[in-house]
This record gives sequence, structure tokens and C-alpha cells, in this order.
Amino acid sequence: MYNHWSIDNDASVRAFEAIQNTIVPKLISGKILRVEKQKNDILVIIDQCAGIDYIRKDDTGLQGIAWRAQWGDKAWNTFTIRYKRHSGAETEYEKRMREIRNGYLYPAFTMQGYFDNRSKNNPISVGIVKTEDLYEIVANRPEIVHKNHSDNQFVFVRWQDIPTMKSWQCMQEAFT
Repeated sequence: MYNHWSIDNDASVRAFEAIQNTIVPKLISGKILRVEKQKNDILVIIDQCAGIDYIRKDDTGLQGIAWRAQWGDKAWNTFTIRYKRHSGAETEYEKRMREIRNGYLYPAFTMQGYFDNRSKNNPISVGIVKTEDLYEIVANRPEIVHKNHSDNQFVFVRWQDIPTMKSWQCMQEAFT
């Protein structure tokens, strides 16, 4: 049986590894540890239940990072969130909002990267934002939240519309 999710997940880990020692330190400090694809029961629960793919360890403590990679000719420079499923199953948006509101574990940061293709993983752009800031925008700023439909409904926010985020772009000298 062909498992698209598993193949996409493996590709996502490889994409992050391609930028972990070069671009990621320019966007966030600390040591970045992988949670995703580990064979440890606690780490699997943190990934599956809290949506944390990586952990940032710095001098102050630990914070989670949600990671999404996309490949293609164009960097859309957006954060994309699954908003509604055609099946009615709970979405990423619903889980994060519940976790934020109720003080449960969730990723402190959301990071999205755009790459040329899955075999080379040359980065085009990478953005990071505090998860609370992103979800606050989705909940309360409909004028800058855009919708996209496939079999599910997604919302996206353009990086340029988020004043608190940092980004890296290919061939860019200065970081925002």
C-alpha cells in the first residue's frame, strides 16, 4: 500500500535537515532537536498530539516548533493551515486553538519552508512566526486570511501581512 503521508513526512524531515545548520540558526537561536520520526513513545505523543515536529533548546528552556515544507517552482511565502476537513474530523486549526485557549502543549513557533524539489531540497524561502500570533490573525483578522479549497479547506496568511515574523529568502543578504 502506497502511503502518501509517510513519504511526505520523510521528505519534510530531509528538507529540514537541508537547512538546519545554515538557515534555521539565522531565524531562531538554540539547539534544534527532531521530534518527528523518532522511535520514542513520548516523542511520538508530542508529535501526534501537540503538533510539535522539532524542539528548540536555548538558555531559557524548551519550545516546540511545527514544521511544514512545500516544493515547486514558486515560493508562495505563506503559512498554510488546514481549517476544515470534508470528513468532519478535527483539523490543525481546531486543535491549536483548543490547545492555546486551554493552556495545553502546542508548538510555540510555526515554520514553513519552500524548496525547489524533493530530490535536491534547495531552499527558496523559509519563514517562522510565533504560533499564537499566527492563530490570532486567523481568528481575528479575516481581511488578511485567504481560503483555498481542495478536498479540504485551508486558510493561508501571507508572510508580508505578519509584522512579527522572520523570513529568509534565497539570494537575500538581509533577513526580515
